[in-house]
Amino acid sequence: MDVKKIMEGISAISGVNSGRKNELSQLDFQKLLNDAESNIKAVDQSSSLSPSTGVRDVLVDPAFSVQALNFLPEQEEITQIRSQGIRAAESTLNFLEKYQKAVGDPQITLKKVDPLVRSLSQEVNDLHLLSEKLPPSDPLQKIMREIGIVSTIEIEKFNRGEYI
Repeated sequence: MDVKKIMEGISAISGVNSGRKNELSQLDFQKLLNDAESNIKAVDQSSSLSPSTGVRDVLVDPAFSVQALNFLPEQEEITQIRSQGIRAAESTLNFLEKYQKAVGDPQITLKKVDPLVRSLSQEVNDLHLLSEKLPPSDPLQKIMREIGIVSTIEIEKFNRGEYI
């Protein structure tokens, strides 16, 4: 939440003038935050009212309330992307394990391993696309990139013929 918007909302609510900065300095930030959250809830509950009933006269800035309400869908989207990323990472690791067993088995020819390598390559592409959708600070993005790098190295080794 933006502290300036909270302060503007509080000054509009309580009638605090810009000249009364002593009163603002004595206000508790946690109290201001709680007041702003309760005002957002008030906007959300009164959203079913028509414009003629004074919805715009609500205590919180409308742009501020829209920002806060739009936060939840973004968070749900990131959660969904993380879930897909975890499944893609697990799938890629499973393909790497199958690839390891296939390359280590002298009974399996490299021609039989090639479809597995192509599938692994597709998994790496999917993993890369999902990791780009995550925020850079997300630890899952780092894990997904590392899995992608290891997989890409193995794919290149296979394509260069290092296992012949």
